[in-house]
Amino acid sequence: MSTMTQTSSPTANRSAVGRPAAPSSVAIFVMLVGERLRERRLSPVIWGLALGAMGAMIVLIWPSIEGSVGELMKSYPKELMEAFGISGFNTVMQYLDGELFGLLVPLAGAVFAVRWVVRPIVGAEDAGQLDTWLAMPLPRRTLAWSTYAAAAIALAAVLTIMWAITMITSVLAGAGVSAGVLAQALVNVMPLSMFFAGVALLASGAMRGANRASGAAIGALFAMYLVDIVGKLAPDYADLRYATAFRYYGSVIENGLNATHVGGLLAAGLLLALLGTELFQRRDV
Repeated sequence: MSTMTQTSSPTANRSAVGRPAAPSSVAIFVMLVGERLRERRLSPVIWGLALGAMGAMIVLIWPSIEGSVGELMKSYPKELMEAFGISGFNTVMQYLDGELFGLLVPLAGAVFAVRWVVRPIVGAEDAGQLDTWLAMPLPRRTLAWSTYAAAAIALAAVLTIMWAITMITSVLAGAGVSAGVLAQALVNVMPLSMFFAGVALLASGAMRGANRASGAAIGALFAMYLVDIVGKLAPDYADLRYATAFRYYGSVIENGLNATHVGGLLAAGLLLALLGTELFQRRDV
């Protein structure tokens, strides 16, 4: 009996030593984030160049209208200006705020984040790829959270490219854009966009079909924006704004970066992502 034990133990040990260790959850997470960024690496560049071109155009236009746009704004209804967060166009930063950060950039950032979250989950499910991925030792939670993280990194790349193009144009045109204030305004876009990325992950966990999930998330985006505008224009409905993410977005250029609102939106987006991850964990694929 002792002889058999002695001869079998080295074999078992050699088998255990020769077997490769399974990758950790952190290693799988990092690998998936990197894969998401590699396979869609052109997307942040294209979006960043497009938004950067818009910023450059605003900066280039400013010197030619600087003397007249202030007088023109006096004829605009005060309520309408307040609804869109415009206090005036007396500086190039206010002009950027009114033309880009009041509507275009936050909506574009949110739509970008939604698309990045939906495609690798329900988009892959539509294409029949998700079954193959989940047949491997790939936890659903890791797949979902890596998608959310990759969306955040890609969005940060978009906003960084926009910042660089706008600042280079400002220096060349002598427009006087503040690099620090512009950076804060772009940072302020991140929490709002990632809130709707959380909505997209919630929709992806709750339903099948990329079109359905994208439609639900983008529908929520525009519905909240419209409710926020109505609340600004009609005082009787002002309390409805507290239920919208745009109530906590605000203007950094006019009022500075509100750390409480930034933290609240980030926490709400993470909570929605957590709920979406658990729904995705439980539903049939």
